[in-house]
Amino acid sequence: MNSTVVTDYDIFFSFTFIFIKIKKPICFKLIRFFNSNCNSNTKTDKVKWKVILGRNGPIQYSHKLADEQIKSDKPINSKIINDILAYCNIKITENVLKDLINSPSLVLKDLDKDLTIKILKDNIGLPSSKIQIPGVYIFKHKNTGQKYVGSSSQLAIRLFGYLNLRHKAIGKFIPLLNKEKLSNFILEVIPLYNNYDFRSEIVLEQYYLLDSSFNLNTIKVANNPSGSNAKPLYMYNRDKTILYFSSMQQKDFINNLNISHFTFTKHLNKGTYYLGKYLFTRKPELTAKIKDISILDLALQLEKDRIKFNKNKPLNSLSRSVLLIDANNNTKLFFSLGKCIKYLRKKGLSATQTTLVKYINTGKVYHGYIYKYV
Repeated sequence: MNSTVVTDYDIFFSFTFIFIKIKKPICFKLIRFFNSNCNSNTKTDKVKWKVILGRNGPIQYSHKLADEQIKSDKPINSKIINDILAYCNIKITENVLKDLINSPSLVLKDLDKDLTIKILKDNIGLPSSKIQIPGVYIFKHKNTGQKYVGSSSQLAIRLFGYLNLRHKAIGKFIPLLNKEKLSNFILEVIPLYNNYDFRSEIVLEQYYLLDSSFNLNTIKVANNPSGSNAKPLYMYNRDKTILYFSSMQQKDFINNLNISHFTFTKHLNKGTYYLGKYLFTRKPELTAKIKDISILDLALQLEKDRIKFNKNKPLNSLSRSVLLIDANNNTKLFFSLGKCIKYLRKKGLSATQTTLVKYINTGKVYHGYIYKYV
């Protein structure tokens, strides 16, 4: 049986003939079967990608709330702060907000003097200090009154970066600081020594950001993951058909998934696979299917993958991950015994390595929790 080969020329000529014959435009809806089915994303995936890329979802909503509050010029309360910071799971009371607002501060007027460095050292330490104090800082221009507010969990590192003019010249404030020099600014520093269960410096920064007088801040949402410090990171399977996790902030990989900065940077630069099965990229692959998995389940999955991948490496009890379960069956994962002990002590509970290991092995309740090795 003879077979007929149809070439691209034949197809083109046929369409040309039809067009001349009927003298009407060809409706290409009739030939949809020629289209490639390369974009197989569902509507759900497309919605999720909008959230991941910051085009929709809680982050965008937070910016909208902040803009509306600034325009309204209404008093700022804890509810407004909670609504704006809901995307990072921070919730405070009115009393806590008042305490933060009334926190003592240092006002430094001679930023180019050695005395300023000494005062900062005495109150918040140095960038090399092992213990870093969190807090908020406010720069105010002496002549124009223009203001900028920021916060950091490592106040000394951040502020000495400003005083040594080491920060990248982006936004409105840093280029102005570089141009006008330190002597033209007043610096107010608010160290936050009270150890809350949340990042109190973010809350206080957000309070000030809602004040329209802070006109050197271009972004009005604290801890903003889509700002100038954003470094998007995506974790896929090997062929990038499945997206397991992504964030606009690298620290989420460190804190939530126990993947060190050195590790993902190494694999990013070399294009190699983490644990032999995961690929890190800076760019989104919009055709990838988004894995429906919680952060906790993904963290547990990675822990199992690490055990398999590192089966020839010795693993002691101190480096093993611990799952904490409360009476309501809520869980919290710690990537080492030490981090679990630190968490308990932070809550005012006594805990030692020996005691915790004993309760892990027996499965008995300790301080209202059950503990398990992962």
